[in-house]
Amino acid sequence: MGKIMLPRLTWLLLTCLILSPSPLLAADATITVTKEQGGREIALKVGNILLIELPGKGGTGYSWLVEETFAPYLKLMDQTTRQLKEGRLGGPVMQVWRFRAEQPGACEINMALYRPWEGVGKAVDHFRLKLRIE
Repeated sequence: MGKIMLPRLTWLLLTCLILSPSPLLAADATITVTKEQGGREIALKVGNILLIELPGKGGTGYSWLVEETFAPYLKLMDQTTRQLKEGRLGGPVMQVWRFRAEQPGACEINMALYRPWEGVGKAVDHFRLKLRIE
């Protein structure tokens, strides 16, 4: 009976190891947040990537600008803008920010939609996200 149990136990352990999520994959997970999720608190792990996607209207002069109060917990990796409909200048766009969680702690991301030459006091919309990084 001992000869039969050992191979089965070994097979079971190997199967569990293969199917269990890798800690390396969990640290590199990407979490995407949209306008509708603003005002919430999001939990991240160090190493996670946070994508924030906010819609805008091209050609109006309005753009989402981020207030940089999240250091040293987050690092802004890049920011891009893409057209949502090809060939339509002045059409809808999506602004996307990519952050990386750098160290444990709590912070907030605050963004405002305004024309840079008018200043944040004339913002027509706001976005806020609370973050808890473990």
